[in-house]
Amino acid sequence: MADVSQQSDLTDVWPKNGPSTLEDICLTFLMDQLFQFLDKTDDSYCLRTGITFPQGLSDKLLAKLASTSKHLQTVNDNVFGIFNNRATTSLTELPLRYTAVTSNDLNYLCMHPVRDIDIAFCPEIKSHFVKAINQAHRTLRVLQLGGNDQFERFEFLLDHHDEPGNHGDSSSNQEAIFTLPNLRSLSFRDIKSFRPIDGVYIENVPLIDRVVRPLKSLTHLDFSDCHLERKTLEQIGHLDLPNLISLSLCDVLNGCETALDNLAKLTKLRHLDVSQGDDTTMFLPIHYPKPTERLQALIRSMPSLVSLDLSGTNLAGYAPDNKTYRLGPKSVDEDPDEDIGLPGSDGRQFQFLGLLNTADDASHRKKIPAKKVTGDLTEEQILLAVHVYKEKPNLLTRAFNTLFNKFRFETVKAHCSALEGILAGMERNKHRERVQISGSASLFYIVKGCKKLRITHNQKRHIIGCLLDAMERHLSEQTMMRNGCLTLCHFNIPGDVLYCYNRLVKILLQMLQRDHNDDFLLRIGIFLLNSLACQVKGEHKQVLGQSGVVETMSNIIKIKLENGVCDEILEVCWSTLWNVTDETETNCVKFMNLRGMYLFLDCFKMFPDKEELLRNMMGLMGNIAEVKTLRKDLMNSEYVTVFTNFLESTKDGIEVSYNAAGVLSHMLSDGVDHWTISTPSCDEVIQRIKQAIKRWPLDSKRNINYRSFGPIFLLVKCYQSLASQYWAIWALCNLTQVYPDKYCDLLKSEGGLELLEEVILDPRPLDEVKELAQQVVTFINNRKVLPACDNVDEDQMNGDMENGN
Repeated sequence: MADVSQQSDLTDVWPKNGPSTLEDICLTFLMDQLFQFLDKTDDSYCLRTGITFPQGLSDKLLAKLASTSKHLQTVNDNVFGIFNNRATTSLTELPLRYTAVTSNDLNYLCMHPVRDIDIAFCPEIKSHFVKAINQAHRTLRVLQLGGNDQFERFEFLLDHHDEPGNHGDSSSNQEAIFTLPNLRSLSFRDIKSFRPIDGVYIENVPLIDRVVRPLKSLTHLDFSDCHLERKTLEQIGHLDLPNLISLSLCDVLNGCETALDNLAKLTKLRHLDVSQGDDTTMFLPIHYPKPTERLQALIRSMPSLVSLDLSGTNLAGYAPDNKTYRLGPKSVDEDPDEDIGLPGSDGRQFQFLGLLNTADDASHRKKIPAKKVTGDLTEEQILLAVHVYKEKPNLLTRAFNTLFNKFRFETVKAHCSALEGILAGMERNKHRERVQISGSASLFYIVKGCKKLRITHNQKRHIIGCLLDAMERHLSEQTMMRNGCLTLCHFNIPGDVLYCYNRLVKILLQMLQRDHNDDFLLRIGIFLLNSLACQVKGEHKQVLGQSGVVETMSNIIKIKLENGVCDEILEVCWSTLWNVTDETETNCVKFMNLRGMYLFLDCFKMFPDKEELLRNMMGLMGNIAEVKTLRKDLMNSEYVTVFTNFLESTKDGIEVSYNAAGVLSHMLSDGVDHWTISTPSCDEVIQRIKQAIKRWPLDSKRNINYRSFGPIFLLVKCYQSLASQYWAIWALCNLTQVYPDKYCDLLKSEGGLELLEEVILDPRPLDEVKELAQQVVTFINNRKVLPACDNVDEDQMNGDMENGN
């Protein structure tokens, strides 16, 4: 008997953070390169000649395709045809939930010796799929159906026309729908066709007689979340299924007393679920008259019952302190003052009792006659609810909310168990908005919590995948998008999400392009995009440009200008444009084609004193100026006057002045012949660049991050523009001396020492330029590198600190 007065000392066992198995690595590679192994057919794909997958590998391939790829998500681009040939593939399981499988696909998938089929929430299955499933009559043991109005109000059943007036008749001459003599488990999930239209049930088929009762080998039956009309409900208790041991009616009975009482006829049940989790009564438990007597009648009729779920009802009765509700005689050794945790249980000891959200807080009682109990009192009860209710979305939502409150206001010990339970529940209920919101709220506390460093690589990917699935399906739900973005912010961006980079960018852009009217969501979305643009190379920056980042940032800037608002959002938009155009010519061209220079001038004129804004804007201009074909577009008196005046700026240290000098240095590098404006003149600009550089302290701290010195090296070799060369070599001297650990090796690896030595030996450069070049060469050659510490990974430590900031 469980004593919930004492909190269990839960252990928190985490899996090893080891590498993936070779098989998993090969499957991942296959997913990434899938079409290299396929040939196109008229309506799908097939494996190329000579390629075969044995039975175990075929099952794993289909499971991975269904859970982690997009190749089974649309009818027009699916690869189910891979499994069309039983000579090259062999399947035993069809885990097809949430895929775009069609009835036609099932025709050949079910020709395999399949034992388990899950086609719940498959939107492309409408009807006429029974024949396909019946092909697996020899091997099929488990069948899960439902969701997305899959049955079109059971029209497929009407294909078997009976005599008029026979519908609803329980006579045995009606033809069975499924011919599955070996089926052991049948689940209906959330079938909308059972629900009434305008409050009126349409009983056009006898569900019990033609679907359920003919399945004589059935041991497990689940009608969870199906709205059945009263007549059908009352028939459930009269099922003639000799082997039935498990019946789940979660969110089905809705207080129907007759149906509940009729269940007493199912005398061989070992598990019974009559729980209620939906909000039909504003989350208050469903009330049955005389709950103790009803529960006793059920239990006495089922001598083998060891598992009972009463969550969301009053069937656990009412048990005031120091009062027994046992209706039978007490044993000699029983304490007469001991509480009875379950009135009406008649002394039965259970393996499992579901008591979440029961009347009178039954899960809070001191003595509950069960080894495992779901409820909301202890962490053990809550986590058990999270795990066992993964197929019951309404109860799962309540369990998630209870867990969230415990994370928020108390202490949760078993983070790993909570994590695995949340992920499993979210995966099984992708279409349920409330499940995704509640689950993601607790994920946030796990990912940022005290045990975040114990989360394994595979778990991280699992979390990110669940969040992206939820955000993709529920883009219009602001709370879901907030939860997803806030949780993602606690990962190492972009490192942890490079494997799903394109997908995440697409989701964030879709979110920003919606009219959420939520500044926080806008801010965090732009922050994430900016983080995705940092510390990545050209390929990923091109993905950002192709996805529409430049257009989206430009549109947000326009809105801010129209409203006359300079805030963090505006600053980060310019920062994102700065990052996404870095050494990426296509994105620079896109910005200019979008009349980006007008945005630049408008922002400068409206907010001339905003240091952070000006720095980001001039950083972007530096990227534009690095593209030779665009420099002619910058050769405009108004633009150049702004750049030149910025040379004297002291805003943000030297950053604004430094970036302005960089822009002008690139424009000067094309030679005097390309300076096509008279005001300001080329000579004036050259002199003012030199004066600005001489004012800058060489030990100035910098707010800039170079991943390559390529553009600067081009100016180092620019002997036709000594001002440009001066700026470039000053930059190298400053960066290597202030941040030697970061930039000395970068300069050496890209051939910078050789370039500087050429400058020193060449007679053309200015004396101060040669001195700076010599200073860099001497500093690097004399620099001592400290030995690495065996016990400290310096890169990892720096990465953690950067991520933490």
